[in-house]
Amino acid sequence: MNISEKNTTTNGSSTGTFQDSRFLKFCRNCSTQTAMPENSPYAQLLRMGRDLLVAPDIDRLLSDAVDMLIGYSKAEKGIIALFGAKGELIFETARTLERADIANPELEICRCIVDEVKKTGKPLCSHNTTISEKVKQFSKFAAAPELDFICLPFVHNEVVFGLLYLEAHNSSEIFSSDKCFFIGSFADFISHAAFRALEHKQLSERVNELEMELRGKYEFEAIIGHDPKMIRILKLVSQIAATDATILIEGESGTGKELVARAIHYNSHRRDKPFVPVNCGGIPKHLLESELFGHVRGSFTGAISDKIGWFERAQGGTILLDEISEMSIDLQVRLLRVLQTGEYAKVGSTKISYCDARILAASSKRLRSLVDRGLFREEVFYRLNVIDIHLPPLRERKQDILILANHMLRYYAKKYRKPSLQLSAGAEHALMTYAFPGNVRELENAVQHAVVLAEGGLVERQHLPLNLLQESDGLTDGQSFSSFKSAKQKAVRAFESKYITDCLNVTNGNIRKAADLAGIDVKNFHMKIKQHGINALAFKEAT
Repeated sequence: MNISEKNTTTNGSSTGTFQDSRFLKFCRNCSTQTAMPENSPYAQLLRMGRDLLVAPDIDRLLSDAVDMLIGYSKAEKGIIALFGAKGELIFETARTLERADIANPELEICRCIVDEVKKTGKPLCSHNTTISEKVKQFSKFAAAPELDFICLPFVHNEVVFGLLYLEAHNSSEIFSSDKCFFIGSFADFISHAAFRALEHKQLSERVNELEMELRGKYEFEAIIGHDPKMIRILKLVSQIAATDATILIEGESGTGKELVARAIHYNSHRRDKPFVPVNCGGIPKHLLESELFGHVRGSFTGAISDKIGWFERAQGGTILLDEISEMSIDLQVRLLRVLQTGEYAKVGSTKISYCDARILAASSKRLRSLVDRGLFREEVFYRLNVIDIHLPPLRERKQDILILANHMLRYYAKKYRKPSLQLSAGAEHALMTYAFPGNVRELENAVQHAVVLAEGGLVERQHLPLNLLQESDGLTDGQSFSSFKSAKQKAVRAFESKYITDCLNVTNGNIRKAADLAGIDVKNFHMKIKQHGINALAFKEAT
């Protein structure tokens, strides 16, 4: 459909901006006085260029271009070739040429001409007598001096990325100066179109490659773990991924909540749509509503233009509301409507929008306890908690520590070009006896730290972070066990620290209640907190 067809109503009135533009009115006025002949070179160029613009891909574009040029010039044979960054042939389209002829241009095409144009970036034509002499040096063409040809380079940023070649015999010089000018003009158009199409194809291939890599990264096999707790979680994830059920993922920081959320998305029917993670704790509370739902211009100070929210960006895909416990009570009311009906409105707008996105939520705090304390809306909790996944901390899945560590070791050894790295017995023991309060994320940082410092093919104990070594009850650098007394002291310190932490966690940071729970005098409890460097305020929930 052309422009006039697209922008004219059934009664012939103009409806589109193209028809109403002064430029087209000017063109119509001119055309009534001096109409362009339908068979003129300019009219043909316009038609050919218009047809090429709608070519769906680069193969079709090159194929159509060769056909058009052969049809116009009456050439017998033609080829358009595109080259890669190293000069290798990556695309070719030919007419009346066999595949073997393309691979061996000297059989049908003057290899000298093609190589010369590819090398110099300058066009060649049979009217150039010097080139004609070069042509006649080939036995094939010595018997055919009537060969007529034209070879034009495609150049971008002074680099030849392709060329056009046309030839004919017994042609009485079919490539006249007028035709050469026209073919050159059209070849310039093809050059630009081919470069953009090639660039788009390469970009699309790269996007597909990254998408496949991303999907592979978040296959279930990427969630490494042999512990029975993790096996049960993986089985549950495989069962629920294909559904649209809302899922709540809970677990300490660093346990892999987003990894599980991505695995759910990339193994669902929404995998081809966006996965949008939103950290509710990382956005100021007064801005979170606008970030989630978007806003319209003028809805508040600073809203100078309309803004698309994360729910709109996740349309058709999956949105992860990470650290949802940080969301304010008021905003939870708006979220409840989305959970119930999928409806929402941008800030400052009365227009209702519908969100077709699967909602996943994640929290490092137990929402049930927040509900009991009035810090999280109960109805929102039940809407989110259709299916609950609780990720165990790394200290509760000890058998996975070395499996994860060796997997990370291979990854970072390859990244930092240190192949064949292995963990020493001392390093393994230090990892196995450390509590990992930062969970898998902390383990990954520790392994990366060790790989950077490692020399030779072995990761030694001393290559691990200092804080890990100070807390772990492992082997000494000399590979001999610590004394019984030293090991016992470390074990007692680790027990006290964990016990006090558990008491504070249960009482939400209330030291007096924690001391009563432990059966310890408050002063002694304060002393223990100070000895182990525990911050009691970290356990107090924000009101």
